[in-house]
Amino acid sequence: MNTQNNTDSFLENYQSSKPAKTSKKEFVLSDEIMALGAEIIGEKRIDVYPAKIGYVLVSPNISKTIPAKCLRTSKELKFFSNLDYVIEVSDEIWTALDKESRKILLEHELRHILVLQNDKTGDWLFKIRQHDIQDFSKVISDYGIEWRKKIKLCLSSLYDLTPAEEDSIQI
Repeated sequence: MNTQNNTDSFLENYQSSKPAKTSKKEFVLSDEIMALGAEIIGEKRIDVYPAKIGYVLVSPNISKTIPAKCLRTSKELKFFSNLDYVIEVSDEIWTALDKESRKILLEHELRHILVLQNDKTGDWLFKIRQHDIQDFSKVISDYGIEWRKKIKLCLSSLYDLTPAEEDSIQI
């Protein structure tokens, strides 16, 4: 009986000392990211017209290896939100980055937006642009390639990633 009490006590102490795991993600529209996005679009003259873009902060993160991503909305999401694209950014990485790195990461995601017009119908087509090299050549010419290493280092230190996990980071 005494052994059972010790075991119960140990389990209670162990469970209360473990950090709570939150598997539930929270999605919040971000005015801060939207304002920075508008600034970048104007400053860098990124042509996204007439796309409507939503900027979402994902808490705690999208994943340990994806700091941000640009998504083209499905027909259903477009119906309910009237958005053509959603740019998601992991809250933990956003908080950890300095302003310049945030700006570069967001510019990178904005450059995934590809808006075309159908010559015959005049309808707008919304697509995702793939990298023209391992990154976008414009981002590399403006900032070099070191910005990617900074993001990877930040993710690696935030989540204590193994070398294999570091290799799977997607930017």
